[in-house]
Amino acid sequence: MSQQSGNGRAVTRVKFTLSDGSYPFVSVSAAESCSVILEKCLPQTDDTYAEFFSVEGARPGRLVERIEDENSGAARVIECTSDGGLVEINVRDNCPVVSLADAGAVPQTARSVDGQGTIVADVPNQTDTAAVIDSFLTAHSDAELAAKKQRDSIVPLFGFQNYTSHTEPLTDRQQEVLATAHEAGYYNWPRGATAADLAELLDISEPTLHKHLRAAEQKLVATMFACPHDERASASDS
Repeated sequence: MSQQSGNGRAVTRVKFTLSDGSYPFVSVSAAESCSVILEKCLPQTDDTYAEFFSVEGARPGRLVERIEDENSGAARVIECTSDGGLVEINVRDNCPVVSLADAGAVPQTARSVDGQGTIVADVPNQTDTAAVIDSFLTAHSDAELAAKKQRDSIVPLFGFQNYTSHTEPLTDRQQEVLATAHEAGYYNWPRGATAADLAELLDISEPTLHKHLRAAEQKLVATMFACPHDERASASDS
């Protein structure tokens, strides 16, 4: 699913700005004068996603508190550092990043610095860019289109890099479950298979399926965060 940087596949890059305090990652960055960056978004069930935000310049618990105050989903701190930390948020399909993916775009970056939020996505050539923009602005009327231009695609928030090194910590069963999910289109937008479909293919129960997927995804996320996000950071300014 993921595309490597410099693969020559032309896309239309769109950039939106968000300043509405109704988005927790924007409002916290404004209140705390900090940076909140979406590092990864992973599907959990048919309509829920796990989003991983890094917080720089404030306590990560402030983001969790804001999420809980606004009933925007379940959230927890999974790592603390001397200057921030990492937060996992379980959201439904009303998230602006998910809205872009559902419209056919490939999200690249989502961040907010001192209350100024930006979301960058690539629209494949076979997808109607104007329709993606209209769909997003209709769903998020406070957003504004800040830029639109042609460029080569890079690795998206919804993909994985360096497959071999990232899958080394996985058990054989976890790799089998992930491979089956990928091949069946479970990680596609729209989905090519549901959790029930995967459970039937693997001859296991849905709770067992989610247990294996969750464990595998947590291991992949752990290896992913050992890598810098400088490439995606520079992409947001493009």
